[in-house]
Amino acid sequence: MTKGPHPFSGTSPQLTVDLGAVVSNFRTLRDVAQPSGSTCAGVLKANSYGMGFERVAEALWDENCNTFFVALVGEGVKLRALFPKATIYVLSPYLNFDAALLREHHLIPCLYDLDGIDLWIAANDTTAPAALHFETGINRLGLSPQDLEHLLGNRSRLNKLDLKLVMSHLSSADEQQSIHNAQQLEAFKCIRAEFPDTPASLANTAGIFLGPDYHFDLVRPGIGLYGHDPHYYENQGSRLKPVATFAAPLAQVKDLKAGEAVGYGATELDRDSTIGVILCGYADGVMRALFKPDSKEGHQVSINGYKAPILGRVSMDMITIDLTAVPKEARTIGSMVEIFGNHSPVENAAAMAGTSAYELFTRVSGRAVRKYV
Repeated sequence: MTKGPHPFSGTSPQLTVDLGAVVSNFRTLRDVAQPSGSTCAGVLKANSYGMGFERVAEALWDENCNTFFVALVGEGVKLRALFPKATIYVLSPYLNFDAALLREHHLIPCLYDLDGIDLWIAANDTTAPAALHFETGINRLGLSPQDLEHLLGNRSRLNKLDLKLVMSHLSSADEQQSIHNAQQLEAFKCIRAEFPDTPASLANTAGIFLGPDYHFDLVRPGIGLYGHDPHYYENQGSRLKPVATFAAPLAQVKDLKAGEAVGYGATELDRDSTIGVILCGYADGVMRALFKPDSKEGHQVSINGYKAPILGRVSMDMITIDLTAVPKEARTIGSMVEIFGNHSPVENAAAMAGTSAYELFTRVSGRAVRKYV
């Protein structure tokens, strides 16, 4: 799929997506789950976590991944246009006005309550294809234990469904030792026992790494495809390859004296410093929390192989960084400064901002040019 150049690609921030790493991560996750007899799907919601779902989906399809999960019906419609034969599940709750699109594009809704089941059955002339999502402990969306009793006590609803999948979602799989993992696993095993002939799915990326008991028939990695290992901090490293490099050009370098100030809020310099201005800011997805005004601590970005901390508050379109320790020959105007990527791990940025890689990936705005390698 070839598109024309971004009209402002020279000055815009860039998100470079390594599709080979996406495929490598899919293989790694598939290989972990495959001995359990589990199929590996791909979660493409939120524009593939900001990476660009069309190119990611094409790379996964070429690797024989043919089952996908999206959040919204509109995402499913776009995906169906690319892959007429794919199996596509829609994770958002079923609403009646979605019925025509779901049927027309052969999308499978995930149903979370009895009312949703009834509405979907009523919208179909024949048995209605569906997945049933059960609550096992995360307490967001999901069929409750009481709903399960109703379904089993009167199977008329189930008889009107072409049941493709029973599923649930783990609340604490990022924490390998959490007691909630085992509790949810046991709850889901009991549910699955009531649907012995229907494929079952529990594990997200982190759940895949919890072990074969969590794999069931289908695993559905999301964040792992895009390079983040949810157990990165516990394991002090990643089993997956980085996918995304978020960078922006260096626009100006200037020398300042101790006592001068930088940026909004006037962060005062403790020493003579060389600062650089990067054409990227919170409008592009760089969180203001990547600089701490009280401690003057900033996330370490990377320029031509050298580390440089953010210095001063992140503004809408610009960041200032401390280049004092960076050799003059490495401070070239136009050099791309890596906010996160191979040299400045997204996990470090997430820790500094008090958030997750999920949020940093999906925050990268449409102003950033997506480039694929």
